[in-house]
Amino acid sequence: MFASLRFAPLFLLATSFVSAGVVVEKRSSTADIQTVFNTLKGYTDSILPQITALSAGGNASDDTVTPLINDLTAALDTATASLATLSPVEARKRQSNDDIANLVAGILTDVTNALDGLLADASSIPALGGLLAGVDTSLNQVLLGLEVLLAGVLNLVATLYVPPPFAFSHY
Repeated sequence: MFASLRFAPLFLLATSFVSAGVVVEKRSSTADIQTVFNTLKGYTDSILPQITALSAGGNASDDTVTPLINDLTAALDTATASLATLSPVEARKRQSNDDIANLVAGILTDVTNALDGLLADASSIPALGGLLAGVDTSLNQVLLGLEVLLAGVLNLVATLYVPPPFAFSHY
């Protein structure tokens, strides 16, 4: 017994060298992807009602809308960065994809509805075109990141997405 205790430090040292040289890559899951979109939804659920209220109240202007749209763009960019840290999901359950597609379609619908409301106030928001272009670019990056991680899920999102009747028709 004494002899085995004497070799214990050597065993621990050898184990630490072996484990230090092994890199274990954790596979991403649909749960990881859903977490990113739940976080994004938390941000949009905070930002978009403010934009809608400004538009509905007739208080939308460059000064009031720009910080909110910049926050929305930053939230989308953060989601893109978070998605970029994940690896594509190979084995997936249909229900998981459906849940993510529903979540993403809901976010897209909310964003479209809030921003569409601003178009009536476009004359009092000269910077609106540039702001919307930034949102468009950031949103596109989020969707590209999703498609890389869950190939084919955007087809399902497209069938679930419900834009407002005249979405962005003012352009």
